[in-house]
Order: sequence, then C-alpha cells, then structure tokens
Amino acid sequence: MNEYLNPGQTAEILGVSVDTLRFWRYSGKHTKQIPAHKHISRRVFYKRSDVERFAETMYCPA
Repeated sequence: MNEYLNPGQTAEILGVSVDTLRFWRYSGKHTKQIPAHKHISRRVFYKRSDVERFAETMYCPA
C-alpha cells in the first residue's frame, strides 16, 4: 500500500495538521489537486503522487 497515504502521513508531507486536511476535504478546498480516495470501512487515503505533486506547488517562495 505504498502508493497510498493515510491522512496523518499526508498531513506530515504537506506540513499541515490532520484537522486542516479534514477541513479541506469537507469544504472542497484543494480537492482537484489532492482528491481523497475512500476505501472500505470509511478509511480515507490519498494517492502519494497527488500529494507529492501538490506539496511542490502549494507554497510559493517568499
């Protein structure tokens, strides 16, 4: 299951909290860039390639 990340792993890569990630999911923010993949028993996973691509573009340099 290396291709998919749980919310904790995803939040760590993105530098946000799991609560922020959950807020994004429920509000629809960034769902085109990092769509959540839901699996059996309501567990949520994110595709690693989507997360890594979004992490590279989510912050612009100051």
